[in-house]
Amino acid sequence: MSISRNLSITLICLILGIMLSWQYKSIHNNKKVASNQTGTLYTLQEELLSEKTKNENLRARNQELEQQVSKYINAEGNNKKIEESLREEILRCRTLAGLNDVVGPGVEVIIDDGEYNSVTDNYLLVLINEIRASEAQAISMNGERIVAMSEIKMTNDKISPRIIVVNGRQMQAPFVIKAIADPDKLNNSLNMLEGIVDRFRDFYGLEITIKKMDKIEIPKVNDDGSVLKYNLLDPV
Repeated sequence: MSISRNLSITLICLILGIMLSWQYKSIHNNKKVASNQTGTLYTLQEELLSEKTKNENLRARNQELEQQVSKYINAEGNNKKIEESLREEILRCRTLAGLNDVVGPGVEVIIDDGEYNSVTDNYLLVLINEIRASEAQAISMNGERIVAMSEIKMTNDKISPRIIVVNGRQMQAPFVIKAIADPDKLNNSLNMLEGIVDRFRDFYGLEITIKKMDKIEIPKVNDDGSVLKYNLLDPV
């Protein structure tokens, strides 16, 4: 069996695995909405609409992956075509993993300490999760790319100003969070009535501003092993 054929089969298995994981995520999202019995009716309706949109996007992505599988199967025997397809997929995987600089439209969020309260790691995690839930495709904070393995941790809550560690780098307020996403959708999600911006301002006394942008540049994650570690991983 040729190397190209082995690579093609491996990639097909990888894509099928991704499809299964997305199907599981779709089911999990539906269960999460069904179990949420608290909050206002308006908030629940907004969450339901958001989950429906996510599931539609997951189904669309599943169809796209199925088409890719068919393309690799049909390309067997054509080494040049297989090589081009593999290069495209490698570029896509590197981009999704945060290993490439990216640019696109989105939103810039600046969050700063208030008069009586300071930004903590928990506030930042809640904010970033809200941004992720609005289908952001890339996120950075104070110039550090946020990926699945990024840590956001406060070193000591007794020190003022508080120090937050992100990807091994120390930083403090103000925190500039950039996200590549649909600017209108993300802005509306963050600014919804009784949403995260209202809570941060009214209940926690923090300073927060949001600005839609046509072009946002987000750097790649450091690939020196400080963030993406795999020395203990073995393929199965």
